[in-house]
Amino acid sequence: MTTMKKIYIVAASLLVLLAAACEKDDTTGATNPVPQLSVTGLKDTFNVFTYQDFLKITPTVQNDSEFDYYWTMFTTEFIPGQGLVKADTIGRAKDLNYEVLKDPGQYILVFNAKHKQTGVLKQVNMIVNVTTLTMNGWYLVKDNAGKTDMDFIHKTGRIDNWIANFNGKSLEGNFVKAVFAPSFRASLTSATYYNALAVATDKDMAIYRIDNGSMLMNFDNMFFTKPAIRKPQALLQPVANQYLIAINDGKAYSLTKGAPFATMPTNFNNVVYNNISPISGVGAMALCWSPVRKSMFCIDGATFVELRATNGGNRLQNMNADLKWIAGYAGARSVALALFRNPQDTGYLFKLNVQFGPLYSGSGALITTVDTLKPEHGLMHADVIGGNHDVDLIYYSIGDKIYMMDVASAAESLQFTIPAGEAVTAIQHIRYPQPIGNPAPAATQNYIVIATYKAGRYKVYKHPISGTGTISALPQADYEGEGRVSTVIYMEQGNGSRVF
Repeated sequence: MTTMKKIYIVAASLLVLLAAACEKDDTTGATNPVPQLSVTGLKDTFNVFTYQDFLKITPTVQNDSEFDYYWTMFTTEFIPGQGLVKADTIGRAKDLNYEVLKDPGQYILVFNAKHKQTGVLKQVNMIVNVTTLTMNGWYLVKDNAGKTDMDFIHKTGRIDNWIANFNGKSLEGNFVKAVFAPSFRASLTSATYYNALAVATDKDMAIYRIDNGSMLMNFDNMFFTKPAIRKPQALLQPVANQYLIAINDGKAYSLTKGAPFATMPTNFNNVVYNNISPISGVGAMALCWSPVRKSMFCIDGATFVELRATNGGNRLQNMNADLKWIAGYAGARSVALALFRNPQDTGYLFKLNVQFGPLYSGSGALITTVDTLKPEHGLMHADVIGGNHDVDLIYYSIGDKIYMMDVASAAESLQFTIPAGEAVTAIQHIRYPQPIGNPAPAATQNYIVIATYKAGRYKVYKHPISGTGTISALPQADYEGEGRVSTVIYMEQGNGSRVF
């Protein structure tokens, strides 16, 4: 049933009920003339931003002293079998001045005028479309003075400290990780879904609705069994988006959206998983590393999966090296790059096929190429590293210099030098829409984003990518603000980018 049909049915039902209940004065046995309501200053439709606008309406009513007034609002999202829909009373005067705090959606607004002498109730129905500023723009996740928050940049302005703006305070602790996490819902049986941002600090984790900014849960209530040690280290959003994975104090937790995080076993199939590295990525599954076993493994939903020797997975187990960086390009490309360092400071750069088959069952070659990097190679001294989803290029900073490396040849080239005094805090490839599907959608946003920090303030530069993958210095930053930016997420119609 369409929304407009629902509105007409509701309006017709109200009129029938009112005609039966309001037009006759049963106390006297006489039928009184029905008072006429003549009103101007109302519109058929109002469009407002939630958590941003006030709905202000000043109608003019002929003979207004003869009526008492109130305003009601109810959603058009009806669920079969839910029974009578209860309206919210949002005003008790002729003039309405209502702070909009509703979830985005379409609502029916009713102007109610009750005739004082006869008790007859007259109503005027209108449509209110509630939208939000928070669905389209750039989220800059930052920390500042021991607290983590986000500055949000949209077409017509910005909301600084987005978390505090909607929840009264920033998230405690210094930044650890943030991911776009789609398809949350209130329970496992709920038919209503909403997208979210999941943020981890060294003291807390929280999940926030994008459409209204509200906190869905935090460390104190997001686990079936709350961990004894509060030490968030990583968040992973698999392609199978009904799950969200967290690493806390070296242990893994899996959340099925609509339920809290469940504790994954620390011993599974006689393998110990109690010291998981925060350095992790995403392919068809979550890509994780055990610094004790010096082995790579996967998490599939709520299950650990070991790599198979039959397709080369044994080369990533019991290694004489440590994982230093990994980037997983989930979706259509299904490639990951993983950088290791051995005790002699030699580097190994693996390119992996991270489709489901090679990771789960060992079908198809897992390792595509391996480059050996000498200890003096620039990548082995990088301060911050970022990838490129579309081609085998790596961008990294050494001090104030930005380099690019071609994975196939291991050749590195200086791109430019950042302004004096600025320190690089993040390098990311922002590619939107998410490159999932076959074929993957063409990119509408395609930048290498570099964030820097100087004297308590950040700058974010959005570098266009040339046809050969090179980037150039920009004359000025695109965004500036207080704090240190570590992650950038682009949002469009409530759908966000992955962190590459």
